[in-house]
Amino acid sequence: MRIPKTPIQTSWRADWLAEFSIALIALAFLAREIIFAAVGAGILLSLVSLGLLFHRRLSVLRRELHVAERLPKTRVCLGDSIEGDLTIRNESRLAAQILAVTPVVEKGLSFKLSSSSNQSLQPGTTSSSKFEITSLKSGRFLISGFTLTFTDSRGLFTGEVNYEQADRVEVYPSVRTKVPITPLRLYGGGPEIFRKGPAGMDYAGVREYVPGDEYHRVQWKATARLRTLMVKEFHPETQATLQILIDAGRTMHDQSYVGTKLDEALAISQLLVESATGSADRIGTLVYDESKIVKAVKPERAEQHLVSLRELALRLLPRALGEKPARQAPAPSWNVEKAPPPVEPLATFIRLLRLKLGSSHKKTGIYKSLEQATTANPDSVIILTDLLTNNEVLSRCVSTWLGRANIIVAQIGAPWRLCVSLEDAYVAHERNSRILKHMQRAGLAAFDVRPEMLIDEIGGALLMSRQRAYG
Repeated sequence: MRIPKTPIQTSWRADWLAEFSIALIALAFLAREIIFAAVGAGILLSLVSLGLLFHRRLSVLRRELHVAERLPKTRVCLGDSIEGDLTIRNESRLAAQILAVTPVVEKGLSFKLSSSSNQSLQPGTTSSSKFEITSLKSGRFLISGFTLTFTDSRGLFTGEVNYEQADRVEVYPSVRTKVPITPLRLYGGGPEIFRKGPAGMDYAGVREYVPGDEYHRVQWKATARLRTLMVKEFHPETQATLQILIDAGRTMHDQSYVGTKLDEALAISQLLVESATGSADRIGTLVYDESKIVKAVKPERAEQHLVSLRELALRLLPRALGEKPARQAPAPSWNVEKAPPPVEPLATFIRLLRLKLGSSHKKTGIYKSLEQATTANPDSVIILTDLLTNNEVLSRCVSTWLGRANIIVAQIGAPWRLCVSLEDAYVAHERNSRILKHMQRAGLAAFDVRPEMLIDEIGGALLMSRQRAYG
């Protein structure tokens, strides 16, 4: 129980003694025995006097006890920890029984004290201990100070004293990978996003269970025979049309994790098509640059489109045609020194003014691709781009075609993920987040995730759109 207008709380021992003294006083009135009243009043007065002494002790410790912490660094990556030193010096003439040490930090930092905080600090002595701060999210966080919880020698009262500090910790997005990135680890196998769509009544056969399948569709006889979990498969009631738009602009030929960004976009497209193999869905692909549609494949069955997509990928490589590439891609390296320079504010303002006043956006490749893709009445449109060009045009096209199809924007090779410098990564990450939030406010499903999670994110967005379409 907290004592009003004080930072002191009573323990269960003090509460039990107070209740016992009140019971003795009540018994004295009933039995008319003065001895019970005297004992009860004595216990109650003793508790009050001990509480006043403890309150005075807290006032002295608030002035004479000094708490200092030292952080060797204040800038870390997301998920990394900071090991610091916490020093408590008792310059008073009173012994301090410290029960707990709690930091006053903003949400986003996790604090852990290496040694036990329950200790007795004698007058004129100093206590040192290690602590560890772990970052849970990126941003700037303030360490306001520490709260020490004291107790008296009898364990009757506890009180808190705040010691103010003023330290800030800056947490940057993580730009390092824990495991070597290979094409297989980078993209994974892709989820069975099309085979988990709404099914009809026509029985098609059995297949292996994948996460997300309903348990009532388990085929137990086939499971017992094959000794692996099998589920019933049904033909879908309707076939869906999916359009994949691939950005092949100037910035998509820059180096990324494995090959160029265009190579990654083509690999992701192939995995999406492979996931649709065996379904009745139709898939089409459009490749565009800054001003035109480079290649186009009409919607067709996934088995046929897989062959067409591989041929299209070969045609997009200049060396396969014996031509000299217009721009040499830089050598594979993880040490990208700086993020792409920001666009000048004046140029951005002029481009936005042209978009609002004129029809120049209709001459861009993304506009022509969306216009041609929506003529096939697709259920979903997936745009694979690095979001470095034509962002204003893409946001404006939402109002025209978002009602006709579910548009998903998947970012390929975000600039901040390839930065080595923490400062450059933080600035590039903030700029990239503003672009994504602007598109999400416009109604687009736009996301930037780790490359190995990109297929799962696209699959989740497609499943959500199908669940909404089929009720």
